[in-house]
Amino acid sequence: MSTPEIEIDEDPVLETCRDVFGIPYPYPWQRLIIASVLDAASAENLSISSRAGGFLNPGPGEAKNLRQIAVLPTGAGKSLCWMLPAVLIEGLTVAVFPLLSLMADQERRLKEAGIRSVTLKGGLSRNEKNKIWHNLEEHRIKILLANPEILQNPEISRRLENLNPRFLVVDETHTVSQWGESFRPACAGMGKVVKQWNPRAVLALTATAGPQIRGKLRYLLFNGEKPSEALADPDRPGIQYGVIPALSRNHVLENLVRTEPHPLIVFGPTRSSVERAARMLRSRLNSGKIRFYHAGLSREEKTELETWFLKSEDAVLCATCAYGMGVDKKDIRTVVHLSPPDSTESYLQESGRASRDGKGAHAWLIWTDDDSRKQKISGGNRSMMEYIQSTKRCRREILLEALGIEAEDCAGCDVCGGNPITQPAEESAILQTLRWNRRRLRKGEAARVLTGRRSAEIRRSGLDTLRGFGSLSGWELEDAEEALGVLLRSGRLRVKKRWPGKGRLF
Repeated sequence: MSTPEIEIDEDPVLETCRDVFGIPYPYPWQRLIIASVLDAASAENLSISSRAGGFLNPGPGEAKNLRQIAVLPTGAGKSLCWMLPAVLIEGLTVAVFPLLSLMADQERRLKEAGIRSVTLKGGLSRNEKNKIWHNLEEHRIKILLANPEILQNPEISRRLENLNPRFLVVDETHTVSQWGESFRPACAGMGKVVKQWNPRAVLALTATAGPQIRGKLRYLLFNGEKPSEALADPDRPGIQYGVIPALSRNHVLENLVRTEPHPLIVFGPTRSSVERAARMLRSRLNSGKIRFYHAGLSREEKTELETWFLKSEDAVLCATCAYGMGVDKKDIRTVVHLSPPDSTESYLQESGRASRDGKGAHAWLIWTDDDSRKQKISGGNRSMMEYIQSTKRCRREILLEALGIEAEDCAGCDVCGGNPITQPAEESAILQTLRWNRRRLRKGEAARVLTGRRSAEIRRSGLDTLRGFGSLSGWELEDAEEALGVLLRSGRLRVKKRWPGKGRLF
């Protein structure tokens, strides 16, 4: 008696993962998120009609609408969580991104996979817009990429509603809360789009979102409806975290860029701060492989910089938060923050640019007493203040606790490694030199004595013979002046305001 042949259908998710995206299989968290989206789109018992752009036909019965926040750490493959179901779902998927650079990167990936997609944004010509709408209405497009602002246009939103989008993706969804309540109101307006379209599946994706941000998303994006949550462990064990208290930000930054592995990215809070940092580093290191990136650059400049940095093995990029979200450079070995970010989520997002290849990296945060005072005055993020000031508690534990996650054994931070830096390395030398020469130096003279500048005036005054002369040998004069300013503002150094014939003296 012959054994009957049993025909087993290929798993459509696994098949699409392998044949369309060139990935052997999805990770468990990816698989769970993909399954929840497909379930909501009535995607049970379906068959693929083609490999690159094939659709799935809804199975019997009504699937429950999906409203979900998915938090996956940087480098864990968030894009596959929405791209793969978008390929399999019948109908249109709309994917929303806060940055044009991020949209361009996603469009590149989709084209490489042979998936029919198009980007709707400002600045398109009438002919370009007409072509997009024609292709959408003829159902020739699987995925529409857009930013929040374009979807706030009533006419565009109405036309898209008529196309009955089945799946809405809001990527980097922490920006709905963090940016929508400040300078990008269109991000917070995405809840109106969800209410108007009422798509079968809405997926909010991000690498970091603590309980507070997730709570805000319930109202800003999901209109009060409580979403399901898929929260993966955001810990990045390949990253070693460390904090450096500084008297001169520039001096510490220069040393890190000289000594830490490249490629290296420096995050700063403002456009002017990253421009100044890049120019300072280029001048001091005499290197053309140091550049800056921020939202004020033209699209062409950004594209050229992104391409340059992606291909480089030893470049240094000084950037604001405008760089990074979704831009997949796998081999960043060092991330430096010039100052503490506004939130733990921002810090994890930005430091998480490092070691996407899993080969290890360092994340250094530079801070001065000026940062602590600003945080206290503004009522800044408590977790970030604890992170920068603690020398007893695991830094990784502080970061994860802020997201409502219990940390396991630390995989690497300066505290757990037993070598946290408790004060700026040169502080004792500066204070000792000024104690030795109490009431001898005016403010301008002090920086020159500390750095060992033998100018004609210094020699004429005999200041080059003082004890401690050159205790900051090798420092730039402006860095020594910056250090004295930090010590003065902190109260650890004072000047005599009135001294007959001498003016302000240390």
